[in-house]
Amino acid sequence: MAQQLVQNVVDIMDNAHSQQQQLTESMNSLLEAKQQVKFSAEQSKKCLKDHFKWLEEKAKENLTRRLNELLSEVDRVSEEALSPLTDCETMLNSGISAAARVMEDGKKILSNNPNDHIEDLVKFKDNPDTKQLHSVPEIPSLADVPYLSVDSFHPDLENKLHQLFENEGRVLERAPAQISEIEERPGSLLITWAEVDEEVEAGEFCLQYCYGRVQSNEDKNVTFHTAYTGPNTSCKVRHLRTSTPYSFRVRSRPEGEEKWSIWSVPRTAVTTIPHYQWNNTTEGYSTSNEDKTATRLPEGPTEVLYSSSNSYRCGFPITFRVLDAGEKTPFDGIGLSANNEDTDTLQRSSSIFVATSGSVFVDGQEMKTKLPMLTRGSSATIETEDLGNGKVRVSIEVEDKAVTFDWKVEQPPSSSSLMGLGMGAHTTSVCLYFGMKFSHEDWKVGVE
Repeated sequence: MAQQLVQNVVDIMDNAHSQQQQLTESMNSLLEAKQQVKFSAEQSKKCLKDHFKWLEEKAKENLTRRLNELLSEVDRVSEEALSPLTDCETMLNSGISAAARVMEDGKKILSNNPNDHIEDLVKFKDNPDTKQLHSVPEIPSLADVPYLSVDSFHPDLENKLHQLFENEGRVLERAPAQISEIEERPGSLLITWAEVDEEVEAGEFCLQYCYGRVQSNEDKNVTFHTAYTGPNTSCKVRHLRTSTPYSFRVRSRPEGEEKWSIWSVPRTAVTTIPHYQWNNTTEGYSTSNEDKTATRLPEGPTEVLYSSSNSYRCGFPITFRVLDAGEKTPFDGIGLSANNEDTDTLQRSSSIFVATSGSVFVDGQEMKTKLPMLTRGSSATIETEDLGNGKVRVSIEVEDKAVTFDWKVEQPPSSSSLMGLGMGAHTTSVCLYFGMKFSHEDWKVGVE
C-alpha cells in the first residue's frame, strides 16, 4: 500500500509540474491580452490629445471639457476590460502558488522515508491544493479582448465647431470589421471577416497583408499590400510561400462614404500546403510560373501530363484555367486520377475526365450531363468531399454550369493532417493526381 501511495505522490507531482507549465503559458496569454488593452488605450489617448490640441486653439474651454469626457471614457472602458483579466490573473497566480506548494510538500514527504509516514501520504493525496491541480481558468483570445481606438473625427471643423463639440470623437473597443477565420489552401490562405459594429453597416471592405508577424498597426517598419477591395466578406490570397508567416488586417466603410474605418488588429497565419505543380519532366510539355502553368509543345509524344505528386487532397477546390487554346481532339481535356500509371488517356477507370467538348467521364463512362466546351479563357473548378469508405462527392463547374456525383475511388488508404495558426485541422484519406492531355500545340493550362 505504501508503495502505491508513493507512486501516487510521484504522479501528483508530475501533474503539478504540468499544471504549473499550463498556468504559466496561460499567464503569458493573459499578459499579452492586458498589454493589448493598455497599449491601445495609450495609443487612443495620444490620438485624442493630438487631435484636440489643434481644436483647443479655436475653443479651448469647450474642447478641454470634451477631451476630459473622452479620456474618462477610455479609462472606463479600459478598467472594465482589465477588471476580469486582473481577476483571472489572480486566479492564475493562486493556482501557480498552489502547484508550487504541492511540489514542495511532495518533495518533503519523499525525502523523509515516506514508507514510515503513511498518514502523511494519505493527507498529501487529500490536500485541497492537490485536488485543484486540474483547474485552469479560460483565458480570452485577443480577438475577444477590447483593443481601444478613436474614430469619428471630422476633417473640416472650423465652420462647425459649435455644433460638433458635443459629438466630436468616438471611442471604439475594436475595429468595426474583424478577421474571423483563416483557412489554409494550396499555396494560399482563405481570409474571412465580419462586421462587429452593429451601428454601422459597411458597404465595402479592404483587406491588406504583409510579410512576417505584425502585432500592431502602429508599426511603421512594415509595408502592407492591398489584396482585396469590395463588398465580399472573404478573399483567397494566392501565391503565398509555404511555412512563411503573413499578417492580415481589414477595414470597412459605409456605402457612399469616402472615409475608411480603422484597421482591425493584425492576424498572422501560414499555409503549410504547397501550391499545385505540374510534372516538369514530361516530354511534349513545358512548365512555367513555378510549375503552376503547363504548355503543350509542337514536338513530343501525345500523353497525359500529371501533377508532380498526388498533391490534390479532397476537401479543397482545384481550378484549371485555360490560358490559351489550340486545335481540339475528342480525347483531350483535364481531370483527376487516383494514380499516374496510365499516360495514354484520362478517359479510363480511377479517373474523372472533362473533355474539351464539355463531356464528363467517370471511370471511363460518359455522363449524360454535358458542360460548356473548354476554350481560351475557360475555367473548370472541381470541388470534392470525402464521404468515407473510398467514396468522394465531386462537383465540377464550368462557366456557371455544374454537375455533381458520387465517385468510388480505388486507391491505397492514406491520411494527411493540415494545420494552420488558430485555424483548426482538416483531415482527408483521399489524395489524387491532377492531369491534362492535349494532342496539339498551343494549349496552355494553369492550375490553382
